[in-house]
Parts: sequence; structure tokens; C-alpha cells
Amino acid sequence: MKCPVCGAVYRPAIHSSTCRRCKADLSDLIRLHDQAVWYHRQALCLLQQGHYPEAEANNSKALALYDSQADFHALAGKLSALQGNFQDAIVSWHQALKFDPQNAIAFTCLQMIELLTGN
Repeated sequence: MKCPVCGAVYRPAIHSSTCRRCKADLSDLIRLHDQAVWYHRQALCLLQQGHYPEAEANNSKALALYDSQADFHALAGKLSALQGNFQDAIVSWHQALKFDPQNAIAFTCLQMIELLTGN
């Protein structure tokens, strides 16, 4: 997560929610990020139980709160693919790679799609 004021990467410090560079208060941003992570983890649990629409709803809430997390987009792609919506899955996986070119889930899934379609 980056500070919206100066762009420094936020690194959690004990009992501190301020930017190490500009000292901006990041507590609201940290709360939003933590809530997004909570929704994402709920989505992962629901995925394991086979509740794809519910998992997708929770992951969508995570994305609404924190759109720049590659893992959230990779999971969105996986859930779309599991529900037969491959076009949305491909878009989500490309979005994941935009935020993290090393994202293994998105990269592997896109490779499998290419193999299956012969492209």
C-alpha cells in the first residue's frame, strides 16, 4: 500500500499508522485495506466450500475497497472461470498481472486458457 500524499510504500510499524516519509495519518486507509483483506479471506473460505456466487460477492466487496491488489483480481478471475464466464476471467487475470506481473495464479490461468484455445 502506498501513501496517497507522498507515494511512499507503507510499512507497518508498531503502534504507528503514519507515513514514515511525510507523517500523514493513514489510519483510515489502513482500515479500508484491512476490511478488504477480510472480505477476500471470506471469499477464499467460501470458494473452498464451493459457494462461488457468495465468494464472488465477497471478493467484489474487497475489490471495491482496494482495487489495486493483484490477488483480489486473480481470485475474481478464478471465480468467473469456475462459473463459466471466461471472458470476465481473462480480463480479471490481465488486471492482476497489471498490478503484479509475477502473480502466479493469473499467469498460470492465462497460460492454460491459451493452451486450451490454441492461441
